[in-house]
Amino acid sequence: MNMKLKCVFTLLLVIVSLSMHAQLRYGFKTGLNFATIRGESELGVGGASLEKWENITGFQIGITLGFPITDNFGVRGELMYSKKGAKYTFDGPSYRFFRNANTVKFTTGNSRYLINVNNSYIDFPLMAYARWKSFEISGGAYAALLVQSVGEGALTYSNAISVVPPNNPVAEVKVNLSHNYRKDNPGEGTAGETVSVQVDAAKFDIPKTQGAYYDYTEDRGSLYNSLDYGLVGGVSYFLSSALYVNVRLQYGLADLSRNEADLSKGAVGDDLSLQYRNDNDRNFTVQASVGFSF
Repeated sequence: MNMKLKCVFTLLLVIVSLSMHAQLRYGFKTGLNFATIRGESELGVGGASLEKWENITGFQIGITLGFPITDNFGVRGELMYSKKGAKYTFDGPSYRFFRNANTVKFTTGNSRYLINVNNSYIDFPLMAYARWKSFEISGGAYAALLVQSVGEGALTYSNAISVVPPNNPVAEVKVNLSHNYRKDNPGEGTAGETVSVQVDAAKFDIPKTQGAYYDYTEDRGSLYNSLDYGLVGGVSYFLSSALYVNVRLQYGLADLSRNEADLSKGAVGDDLSLQYRNDNDRNFTVQASVGFSF
């Protein structure tokens, strides 16, 4: 069995075993995620960064299971539905392949990608906590299973191409991006509206809305890994014996992106082959929530 899956199952077994004790305290919590992804950027000429990840706001909701060891110390597990992700920007020197049934044209230019990435997880945090009067601090680890991975945005590509009509020797091509990272296929775009582009003497009709792997020539699997894990810690303030507010930090340790599917947007090989990146992208999430414990 995969070691990562063993960690998830072990965490679930701990939570279930705690539920068998009479002292177990059940609860409910919900709140907001202020999430981003941290990773290495592609670099342009002179080492300039071409990529940027910014915060996106999601939410979390689920149940808590606490086992007090003493009046001041205990262990708590949670089962949460949690939306994370980031606002992704790529802006800089890039390339595009234009393809039809008979011709392939390679061009270089400038690309600007703007994508809101939304990844939904089932989170399993397991923490030890210490409580003093109305304050509580907690820390531990979490594992998370990816259940949905989508992105919405736009791409603007500029180069010495002609958009038809009008026939302008220096033009931009603009397309919408609608990504389902778990289901889209290579070369897939939404059928219907197209944009006509002319490169040299060749004309290409490309989809106005393009999928996650439109630029891929082969199926390399999903971009994002199914399992995430990392560290978690936070502080709570109890407004009463049952009602509390909580602020928490989740720091991911797992690489979110699969290197074999992480396509470079800025460079191709000397033989014009597609290049894939060997980098680390990690979740980083600040959570603010309100909960009840019974």
